Parts: sequence; structure tokens; C-alpha cells
Amino acid sequence: MSESGGSVPAPAGPVAVTGALGFVAAHLVPRLLAGGSRVIGVARPGRDTTALERLGVEVRRAQLSVPDGLERAFAGAASVVHLAGMALVPGMIPALERCEVRRGVFVGSTGIYTRLVSPGAEAKRIGESRLRDSGIAYVILRPSMIYGTPRDRNLVRLLRWVRRVPLVPLPGGGSTLQQPVHVEDLCSAILAGLERPLAARRAYDVGGPEALSLATLMRHSARAMGRAVWLLPLPLAPVHAAARAARTLRLPFPVSPEQVLRLRESKAVDITAARADLEFDPRPFEEGIEAEARAVLAG
Repeated sequence: MSESGGSVPAPAGPVAVTGALGFVAAHLVPRLLAGGSRVIGVARPGRDTTALERLGVEVRRAQLSVPDGLERAFAGAASVVHLAGMALVPGMIPALERCEVRRGVFVGSTGIYTRLVSPGAEAKRIGESRLRDSGIAYVILRPSMIYGTPRDRNLVRLLRWVRRVPLVPLPGGGSTLQQPVHVEDLCSAILAGLERPLAARRAYDVGGPEALSLATLMRHSARAMGRAVWLLPLPLAPVHAAARAARTLRLPFPVSPEQVLRLRESKAVDITAARADLEFDPRPFEEGIEAEARAVLAG
């Protein structure tokens, strides 16, 4: 959904990108550079930033969870793209305001809509609230499940699973709606958010062009891999119990207990406002997952 707000001119000048070594940044930073932007990549101390430096990115080290000293990370930046999590926003705002960073795109999550008791979701809500109270001309983007290329942390695991195993468990039966967004489409929304005055001080949900049931998503993914699979519906309760036991015993499990419970909640989102204000035009899931499957098969 979109929130009302004023409009301000989009700034020119350096763009600071947090989470600069992450999945989304790997697609966004080259597009910023190709558009002529000077990019400041904010990375945690100790991380290998050679790839960013080779691109011509100015690297600055900062621990975003420690507000003291963040001015060094954002000094001279005209705008910011925050990819490192909405929970960190409250501690960043004073530094951004002192550095006069007036424009920013802050990437959160549709996870804020969960009805579950979730510290993570609440931290994201607080981050959004602090932005509304700030003087920053923010744009909040709330992507659904992000996918695209073998670096994604969501659907690539499914693609690799169906490549090996012809049986896919479906906790909850697979009827819950999903609306994955391709990483390149999210990047297009981020770039539009930086450039469009109309989007200032508004929030947008961004997902694919249509919602799909989890079972349909599984079938499209298997088809993209050239595999025939059997979908096995499972009740949520025992899967949730297994996830909790695995966490208690510190054993690997493909999903967290919270993720299991969220399978009861629709992930469908309304992208009407993003279409109108950001000219957001996401690709169909079948197209995106076929490209990702080709990359997985080639890897």
C-alpha cells in the first residue's frame, strides 16, 4: 500500500549503499554505476570488498548496529539505499540527518504484515515508524520473497532440491498465496524511488505481477528444471514441531519455526501504487524462474 506524503526533488550526488556485499546490492550497484552515479559501499569491518573496489566503488567500513561514528560512513552522500535491514534504521537516522542525507530508499519486507508475535517483524515496524518521524525524504519498499540467479536465498534451494529429489513436501497443503519478486525488478523500483519526487515519504509493497499458490509456484519451479515432481501435502503442526526441535537441538532444518507458521498467512500484496508511482512492471514468475533454473543447471 502507498502512504501519503509530500514531494521533494530527487538529489544528485553520491549514493551510499548499505549491505553493499549482499544479493540485492550485487545487482543494484552495477546499475547505479552504469547510470553515472558515484557509489559509496558501506560494508562491515573485516569483509572482503575487493569486488566492489574493482567496480570503482568507494568502500567505507561501518558497523551499522553501533550508531557512534556512523557519520564517517555517510559523509558527503546525497542519498542512501539501505539494504541491510529495517531494524538498523533507528540507529542510523541521527547520522543520516547530521550528514544531511535528505533522500533514501529503505528496503524492508512484507513480513511486517504477519499476525504472529515476531520480534523481527516488530523491529521492522519500528524502523518504518522512526523514518516517518524523521526529516528524511524516505521511500520504503516492502518486497515479498526475492528471487533471481543462484545467489538468492529462497527459490534456489527449491530448484536444487527438485533437481535431486522428485518429491516436494508441502506444509499446510500448498494453498497459501505467494508473490515472489525478481531481484532485477526490485532494483528497478529502488532506482525509481531515488529519482521520483512523487514517491517521497511513501511506502510501497513490491511483488510479482500476480499471486500464486505455493503448489503452483512449486510446479512452475519443477517445470523450469525439466523435472516431474510429486507434491506431498503435510499438516503444519508436525512440521512446526520438527522445526522447533531442530532449533532446540541446533540441528539443520530448511525453515524456521516462524517460517512454518507463516505458511498459514497469504503473502499476496497489492502493487497498484508501485505500478502508478514507480512505473513498476515486474516480470511473470514463469519467466523469472526459467532464467534462474537455466543458471542453476549451468552451474
